Amino acid sequence: RVIQAITGHGFVGAYYHLFLPDLPSSCPCGTSDIQFRLHILSECPLYEEYRHLLLAASQDLSPSAILRTHKGLTALAKFIDTSNAFGKS
Repeated sequence: RVIQAITGHGFVGAYYHLFLPDLPSSCPCGTSDIQFRLHILSECPLYEEYRHLLLAASQDLSPSAILRTHKGLTALAKFIDTSNAFGKS
């Protein structure tokens, strides 16, 4: 799922919106019409309790720091494993 998070090709509303339009693309939290990767990483209330894992790698939750550095990718893997983010519901 780390690769899916990096590429954007995975179980996320933005992917469904583009490639599987018959499936819902909104975030289950109800605050985003389309569930984007950045929404999951930095805003979604469903993942708030796990976000500290990402903040340890980037205090401003910079996508480039999280998705393109060793420290960020390690934090992302822990975030995904702990929260089940980017998993198929």
